[in-house]
Amino acid sequence: MTTPESLTIDVVVIGAGPVGENVADRVVHGGLTAAIVERELVGGECSCWACMPTKALLRSSTALRAARRLPGAREAVTGGLDVAAVLNRRDEFASHWKDDGQVAWLESAGPPPSPRRPGGPRGGRGRGGAGCRRE
Repeated sequence: MTTPESLTIDVVVIGAGPVGENVADRVVHGGLTAAIVERELVGGECSCWACMPTKALLRSSTALRAARRLPGAREAVTGGLDVAAVLNRRDEFASHWKDDGQVAWLESAGPPPSPRRPGGPRGGRGRGGAGCRRE
């Protein structure tokens, strides 16, 4: 097993949000090794707490308001928002605050092995490794 003292990495990316994920992916595709450091969930603020969950919350009320303004649809609208359903939709967009899907993508990032580089870039593991691991 590789110990932190013997591990050599070309680039350390702070934050596994959308930018950090893409920076690490480009670094690995460029032939270097990368490690991502994230204190929270892979996906960062946008996927887990800010952009996506907020847009999911707003969409239901926006759709209801638009339907109430549209002749023909307005007459079909009889109730208000189901708050529990709206909150459940938000939770689904945030993957219930689990990052398993994004961790799987992160662990698979990197170019596939080639005949000239059977282990991937710089002797790495190629697809499935990319020098990233979650601890």
